[in-house]
Amino acid sequence: MSFGKKPPAAPQSSPTPMAPPAHTDAYGRRRIIPDEVWDGPHGQSLRAMGLSPDDESNLVPNEASIAARIEEGRARHEERNALAQRNIEARLAGAKVRPFFLIPDPCWNGATGVFLMTSLDLYPYDDWNVMYLAADERTALVADIAMHPNGNVPAFVEAAAKFMVRAQEQMSKALEAASISHDFAAYHTTRDDVQMRVKALAMQFSRTLIEAWEKNGPAGRSL
Repeated sequence: MSFGKKPPAAPQSSPTPMAPPAHTDAYGRRRIIPDEVWDGPHGQSLRAMGLSPDDESNLVPNEASIAARIEEGRARHEERNALAQRNIEARLAGAKVRPFFLIPDPCWNGATGVFLMTSLDLYPYDDWNVMYLAADERTALVADIAMHPNGNVPAFVEAAAKFMVRAQEQMSKALEAASISHDFAAYHTTRDDVQMRVKALAMQFSRTLIEAWEKNGPAGRSL
């Protein structure tokens, strides 16, 4: 699985709610919620939620920051891969496992990936999106680990695509409402909810793979 293709321009549904001030960080990212909101009564509500002007969630991702996050995630992912392989070989000599990305590849290498990374701060190599599965039938049978499907699962691709359409619509409406009312606390609540539901979808896919293996054994790889 390969991620990190140059992302397309952010969709119109993911602009900043208001024209931000000139403040930028080391990557040249601007603040989503402008200083005048933080300095007003809504700023008190945001701080009460544990937010601050320079939180990652308040910085508009750009090509440089996205590329840096993907590379950082890739490096951690390689470390986890090595650890997972050592652990399975300690249980069974010659055993092999492979990472499986729960939110499918098509969701990351396109406009939906831009949405996930820029609007929800979710990245492909994050722990929640990776599951380790048996790379061969011997490992699967002896170690009782679900077989890797050796590619995207079509049912997952379809379900994820439908989910992302609804999620983007929900975030777009929340953003529009916040730009009018300046109630960014409500926007962040919606964002947190959508973020958690993306992770819940990944967990659902994980359970589906495990249940198919438990029910069908090697035949369970054909979902």
